[in-house]
Parts: sequence; structure tokens; C-alpha cells
Amino acid sequence: MKLLPLALNVQNRRCVIFGAGAVARRKALSLLECGAQLLVVAPHFDESWADFSCEKSMRLYQTGDCAGALLIFACTNDVEVNRQIADEAHQLNILCNVADEGEAGDFHSMAALRRGDICIGISTSGGSPALSRHLKEKIGETIGPEYDSLLDSLAARREALPQVMKEQSQRAAFWRAVLGSDILNLLRAGQTEDAEKLLQTFLTTDH
Repeated sequence: MKLLPLALNVQNRRCVIFGAGAVARRKALSLLECGAQLLVVAPHFDESWADFSCEKSMRLYQTGDCAGALLIFACTNDVEVNRQIADEAHQLNILCNVADEGEAGDFHSMAALRRGDICIGISTSGGSPALSRHLKEKIGETIGPEYDSLLDSLAARREALPQVMKEQSQRAAFWRAVLGSDILNLLRAGQTEDAEKLLQTFLTTDH
């Protein structure tokens, strides 16, 4: 099954998780990190939920719980309840993720590697979450925090760049020159000032 990769803005959007196990906690952490307005519905919350700053409702799923949500996550330990939640979500045209039964839902959560505002998602279409985590670790060995530092420097100059380089071909050559230079190596070595100076030279060089 081919899945469409998306980067979804959930800031201040209502999302609902049903269940409070390990899978639900991982999804809650991701949603809260992205600023979602989160409700978690479960009959029991253990001490691991103490620091979660979200709305919690200590009860079983009830018809009508999905209303008004952007995303639904059915993570209970009851397959039939998960299917009832998914059915309600589908009736309301709300996207639903169903834990441990991927094809019953509309989307899978990706294993995400974050470096500041850089986010790399890895999906195996639900075939092997363990392989997704393995790939995340491998990619993390290559994409270090220096990439976040580079992004900050580039983002700070992006709006001004068209004023310095009028032609799109010039700007494309600039990006190629920067990414092919020693800037990342300098940032990796903690030589931030030298990296900034090198980046500045590319802004004053004809490409």
C-alpha cells in the first residue's frame, strides 16, 4: 500500500487518543510536541501520565467522542472498541489511526527524527515499526545537530536572498555552493563563527 507523506500542522487543533498504554503515550508526546489540543480517553492512567499537560478523561469510549477532532487515534487494547472508534471517525469524515491494525485506519504515524525544525519521517506502511526505528537510528547517525544550525543560518537569510541575487539560477547555484562547502564540517566541529564567515562569502560571490 502506497502512503502519501504529509507534514501536518496540528497547532491548537483538537486531537483525541483512546487508550493510555505505551503506544498512546508515544502518540501523545508527538502531538503535544507539535502543539495539538489533546484529549486522552481511557479508563485508567498510570503514573507515567502525570507530567502530560493535556485533557484526560478517565472513562471508556462513548459514541460522540470523535466529534470536532482533526485526528483520532484508536489505541485501546480492545480490537472491537478500536473498530467502533474508527467507524465513528469515518462517519464524521475524520482521519483515524488504528493501533496494531493499520489497514483499518486512514494513516500511520511515522518514526520521526527531529533536528530543530528539520523533521525526517520514516514509514514502512505499517509493515515493521521495528525497522522504522532502526532506520531512524541509522539516519540519526548521519544527520546531526549541525544541520539544525545550518538551517537557522539559511532561514535567517532566505528573505533577503532575492534582493542580493535577482535570478533564480543564481540562488540555485548559491544553495548548491553552500551545501557542497565545508560549512557543515565547521558546524560539526563547533566552529560556528568560521561557518558564518564562509556562508557570508557565498552571498558576495557571483554564481
